[in-house]
Amino acid sequence: MKRFLFILLMANITAFCMAGDIVRVSAIYEYVSNDPNETPTQAEANAFKAAKQKALEDRFGLDVSKITNTLITNRTEGQVSKSETNVFSVGETAVRGEWIETLQEKVLEKNYTNSFWVVKVRVEGKARNHTTEKADIQYAFVKDEQDMDPPVTFRDGNDLFLRFSSPIAGYLCVYLVDEKQNAFCLLPYMSRQTGSHPIVANKEYIFFSPKYDREAQEYTINCERSLEQNMLLIVFSPNEFAKASDKQGGKNFREEQLPRELSYEALMKWLSRNQTKDSDMVVRSTLITIMK
Repeated sequence: MKRFLFILLMANITAFCMAGDIVRVSAIYEYVSNDPNETPTQAEANAFKAAKQKALEDRFGLDVSKITNTLITNRTEGQVSKSETNVFSVGETAVRGEWIETLQEKVLEKNYTNSFWVVKVRVEGKARNHTTEKADIQYAFVKDEQDMDPPVTFRDGNDLFLRFSSPIAGYLCVYLVDEKQNAFCLLPYMSRQTGSHPIVANKEYIFFSPKYDREAQEYTINCERSLEQNMLLIVFSPNEFAKASDKQGGKNFREEQLPRELSYEALMKWLSRNQTKDSDMVVRSTLITIMK
């Protein structure tokens, strides 16, 4: 099971759009990797994520609360001293827009230069302006129920748990997407007949553990190759909603039963429809790396 990611950049263009209006946006972005171990697939994912961010910033602008940090690194090459400046931006909610649906993703150029990937991409999609703060949910995918912070990597055979809390009551769904574009519904559990899992305000949950819920479904992270990546998707709203239509899952390469599933494309269409109708819906994604 397997892949995706996220990065922020700067923009200074502000546009006006009525809250809730859905518009088409697009952007071209050239992503330069800063990690010599980054794979071409990871670089493409980062480039598309950054391009979407740029499209939102160009269309809707940034809030003045945007926080930036500048790191200047000095290094020596032979007799020459060089200075490198990196700008790190913090705070996704500082962008006034919200990405709703991807219509097109295209790689324009991809080059491997000086041990780093340079990827130029174009994205087009649907987005909307938002002016109100959404629920500040707190979550972490961990491999032990006692862990507070997510691990750097998971190992083949590790258990998977989700720590979750919300300042307001609502409803929750959790999905896992692999690199074969299969989406698996982890929550609500297969034994439940509800369309989403009800959440009580200000309560800390530990999901996927029978110690905290006798009906919990337990999950183990597996990888078939030496290194794989999964995308974990959290969908929360104070308004009741039903999960995407899915079917009984098959078996993995170890002949173990998989959760209920649907295609990634179908999941994204479902998510787009629900975000269009529900401006309070919060969607968060986390990329996890799994190693043998």
